[in-house]
Amino acid sequence: MQTIYPEKLEHYLQQNGVPPVLLVFGDDLLLRNDALASIRKSIASDDLERVHWLQSKDFDWQQLSSGEQSMSLFGNMRLIELELPENKPGRDGSAALTEYAKNQADSEILVVIGDRLKKETQNSRWFKALAERGPLVRTQSPDKSQLPAFIHQRAQRYQLTLASGVPEKLSDWFEGNLLALDQELSKWQLLSNDGVITEDFLKTSIDDVSRFSVFALQESIQQQDFEGALHRLERLLDEENDFHRLIWILQREVQLLTALQKAKQTQADTNALFRQFMIWPNQQPGYHQRANQLRQQTLLSAQQLIERIEAALKLDSGESPLILTTHLLSLLCCNNADAINDGLSVFNHGIEPNEKFIQL
Repeated sequence: MQTIYPEKLEHYLQQNGVPPVLLVFGDDLLLRNDALASIRKSIASDDLERVHWLQSKDFDWQQLSSGEQSMSLFGNMRLIELELPENKPGRDGSAALTEYAKNQADSEILVVIGDRLKKETQNSRWFKALAERGPLVRTQSPDKSQLPAFIHQRAQRYQLTLASGVPEKLSDWFEGNLLALDQELSKWQLLSNDGVITEDFLKTSIDDVSRFSVFALQESIQQQDFEGALHRLERLLDEENDFHRLIWILQREVQLLTALQKAKQTQADTNALFRQFMIWPNQQPGYHQRANQLRQQTLLSAQQLIERIEAALKLDSGESPLILTTHLLSLLCCNNADAINDGLSVFNHGIEPNEKFIQL
């Protein structure tokens, strides 16, 4: 099976033409959109009919076989984009796709779109049958170590130059959400006077729009800015961000700070820890300082809070994830919970008066 990465796809299509089948699988929405745009561009024609199907519980797999028997209603060529949200077409879908691979009409091109590809899917009968008809396009998010280079190349698409340190900072902010990164780069192309994006420009741009990513919340915690952290948490909730992802970031902070404290006690090398957590050199002194300042009991309380937040989100324990998270921010920013009552006034979500704060 041939594997192609999005940045090479356009060249591949120019050299080889569009194959009967393309398998576009990966967890990054931006790279997926790039791949689909390249495919559509390569076969753009007045005679082309494009249909996009999203597999659902009641999806009619007969559409595939019926398409083989009749000419497109609007032209000679037909592009079918079939999206499999869970990479599992089921028994009927597996049979339909396997049969389609054997009897695909010459006038059709099938693009199957899915999430992160696992061995189970890759070894399935239907996937192997389709892979014989065309390549796999992996739209997987780059590793953290590869992100700065990717971001630098992406910025060049918008005629932007990133100053030293900016790609690393953007890696922290936009890891796992490259689509948001691309939207910001597009906006900065219009806002920047000289096309050079510096750290000062980033700060000004973010403050102007009052729109913060999860990683900007992380930055407030690192600066021990409790009020700023609460403000950024509010903005995140206003933008309907995934609470689970937010908690993952906070859990990562607590794990690293705890590990740094243990490393200090045992005189272990912290460089390996920083590599494991992908912490850039310019961030490491700040983490050392916070690990020295925070008490062990504070981090233990933070770990317990994270467990309770997860129980509130996953098991409906009855506690408020918002209140628990506010307590957690207070611990991480202030090393105590004294500032929490003043900080709660920042929120406008209307916390009920009968809700009780936990005792730390």
